[in-house]
Amino acid sequence: MTDHRAGSTDENAHTEAMAHDAIAITVAFDAIAFDADRALAPHRLMPPPGEIADLTDRLIAHGARLVGVVKTVPEAEHSVRAKGALKDWYDLTESGAGHGAMANWMHMRALARMCRTFMDYLREREGRGRP
Repeated sequence: MTDHRAGSTDENAHTEAMAHDAIAITVAFDAIAFDADRALAPHRLMPPPGEIADLTDRLIAHGARLVGVVKTVPEAEHSVRAKGALKDWYDLTESGAGHGAMANWMHMRALARMCRTFMDYLREREGRGRP
């Protein structure tokens, strides 16, 4: 039985789902930011090749998730930076890293910068009351 004074069960479920989504997005952003920070560490702190490969794989997965969210926003509402980041993202993921340790490191760093750009864009939209 539903207590109508507190709202319907559907309304409560919707509110709980929204709260869960907000927590999931915050947790995801924290994980993405952690990986991006590691990828963008100064040259003297360059990770070993195995970690670069792992970080690259994670950043590609993070970026694909972020691109999916950005693409839910009508293209006419994309900022100039978001449009550029989408183009760069597709270029980076289609072309790959190139050859050699330095190329892999630079590719990983470019992916991290794109992830940061997408997160900044989504946070900015959220701050204006949009998803």
